[in-house]
Amino acid sequence: MTLYEALWSVGPEFALRDAGYYTIDALRIEAGRRAWGAELSPDESPWEAGLAYTVKLDKSTSFVGREALIAAREAGVRKRLIQFTLDDPRAFPWGGEPLLMNGRAVGELTSAGYSRKYDRAVAMGYARAEAPIIDETLLAARYEVDIAGERFTVTPHLNLA
Repeated sequence: MTLYEALWSVGPEFALRDAGYYTIDALRIEAGRRAWGAELSPDESPWEAGLAYTVKLDKSTSFVGREALIAAREAGVRKRLIQFTLDDPRAFPWGGEPLLMNGRAVGELTSAGYSRKYDRAVAMGYARAEAPIIDETLLAARYEVDIAGERFTVTPHLNLA
């Protein structure tokens, strides 16, 4: 008997069900977990990716990139990762769709999936601006996603979970 078969044989007792890649990815997006190659790359700083809590600048020893991170933080972040729920439960992005903030193209969705919890699509994407972006500005803006030429409104979140 394989491990899968053993788990599946007791599955009904624990209400276990199979889950595919798309389900797992949607759960990742709901939880705000960033994926390498989608939300994370050498081009994103921890400040941009919403991972400031992972950086300890006041270590007793220096580390490569410390001064660059301090300078970037002091200059203000002009690119931010945001989570979204699509307002129309019928809308379904796949990732890569243009993101509009207050009617202006500012970025693209990096990941998207269908959330059973929210009964609609959830997504993550980066918004870029010419001036530093703060949380209040991000949350007060009006967002749309262009899916195949049709615009759908989305609600921004800094943390869905």
